[in-house]
Amino acid sequence: MLPPENVIAKKLATALLKDAELGDRTSRLVGAGGRMGAKATKMVLGGHWVGGTLYLTDECVEFHPNTLNKAVHKDPESLSVFIPLRGITGVETRNSVGTPVLDVHTAIGTLSVRCLGASGFAKKIEAARGS
Repeated sequence: MLPPENVIAKKLATALLKDAELGDRTSRLVGAGGRMGAKATKMVLGGHWVGGTLYLTDECVEFHPNTLNKAVHKDPESLSVFIPLRGITGVETRNSVGTPVLDVHTAIGTLSVRCLGASGFAKKIEAARGS
């Protein structure tokens, strides 16, 4: 996938995606123990952390998985997330183990993303929403 147009900011990030599922080949490679671990992690966290790039454009916040995550997950195109700026109801950051988390809230849910510089990215989102 090509980067979006009109990029204001971008960050390497991991997004917590509730619908992310290991692909069939990956499931065979990791074996029963790996599948059980992935299932348990998903139950506890509410999804899988998927690596990729977070973009802020003049119209939306976008997350796109990296090449490795496209290869190991089912339906890699479904791992991309698009949130129009007008649909964002709030943005906040919170501390977590290791890397801060940026939460982008909408009327239908929240996109949680781990990235360095989360507070600065949150400020850029708020500035883009205000323009």
